[in-house]
Amino acid sequence: MILLNYRNNFYRFFMYISVVLVVLFVIVNVIYTEPLKIKSSLINSTISYEDEITYIDVHYPRFKNDKIDKIISEYIFDYVKRFKSFDLIKKELSINYEIYYINEYINVVFNINNSIDKTKYKNLIFNLDSKSLSYITNLYEKEFLESKINELSYYKYSEEIYNLIINSNINNHTYIINDNKIIVYFYDINFDDIDYTPYIEISLNENVSNEVKPNNYKYNKFIVFTFDDGPSKYTSELLKTLELNNSTATFFMLGNRMKYNEDIVLDVYNSKNEIASHTYSHKNLSTLPLNEIENEINSTEIIYNEITNDNLKYIRPPYGDYNDNVLSFGYPLILWNIDSKDWLYKDSNKIYNEVIKNACDGCIVLMHDTYIESIDAVKKLIPALNNLDYNVVSIENLLKEKHYNLKNGEAIGKIN
Repeated sequence: MILLNYRNNFYRFFMYISVVLVVLFVIVNVIYTEPLKIKSSLINSTISYEDEITYIDVHYPRFKNDKIDKIISEYIFDYVKRFKSFDLIKKELSINYEIYYINEYINVVFNINNSIDKTKYKNLIFNLDSKSLSYITNLYEKEFLESKINELSYYKYSEEIYNLIINSNINNHTYIINDNKIIVYFYDINFDDIDYTPYIEISLNENVSNEVKPNNYKYNKFIVFTFDDGPSKYTSELLKTLELNNSTATFFMLGNRMKYNEDIVLDVYNSKNEIASHTYSHKNLSTLPLNEIENEINSTEIIYNEITNDNLKYIRPPYGDYNDNVLSFGYPLILWNIDSKDWLYKDSNKIYNEVIKNACDGCIVLMHDTYIESIDAVKKLIPALNNLDYNVVSIENLLKEKHYNLKNGEAIGKIN
């Protein structure tokens, strides 16, 4: 009897395991068979054309699925047809593609090099179950996307660009999706007065580092943004703008503002940006006796050290005025050769124009993080300067890029 019960229990256990394995097999096949089938059926198709004024080299995928292939080919053929219709002396078009698989969806991203317009990417999303064109809101919640796009656009770009983005249809943007992030390009929006296409990156993984890595973005020219008289209530917003634009800056802080804004000082210190001294209370050092100069410099140094446990490297003398007494303290003095006049204009467009028209490689720009108009000007300036092949960096990063050895007691307003 005991042996019979044992056999019956073993039989039931065996049947249970068998059923579980069958169910798992079905699930795995339902989930994975279609993507594997799509991947294995992928072939590359090309369109090549060349005459006296036109060069075309286009590559696009075919999946041996009539519905998907029809949508892709119609898009490509229409794009090529419109490109050929432009009556220009010389024009070139090349298209390649990358494919990303996201669960039951496939995202085909076209990399476009078009000599006529600024479109660089275009994506088509397909649902592998229905074999139909899909939208980004089928992959991710619309509320999540809108919230992230609006938040990042607010901090990264100017008010004009932000307003156009928040009033657009998120399904019309171009999306590059991988395991860690979504890159969103706003090619569908007409930004009349700019020569670049705004974009943002949404992190999908909280563990992915959002550190600013300015040297990941290689440019041939470098320009320094410096901000005086802070920290202020606008400094934190400016930090976010710099981070999202992969830029750094140098903040010349006042000692009497540092001690009441320790959290902001630490935020700047812990970012990839740089803090320097603008003295304790913004007095004109060249008019002071030696002991008062010492007090203005040392008081700021002590406050900064108490907050960060670190030392200040540079000083910017208020009003740019200095004499031998100031130099005798041995700090390098950082001046400027472009005054944004934000203190005078308090108008983001005028600040923008003042910097753009005078921009040069190795220039040092004077601004203030105490005016909201300056923050908005920065949101306009960085993408525009990037488009002109400038990387916006801190003093420290400029010195590294230019291999310049800054000496104690030296005063500079530009680094060639």
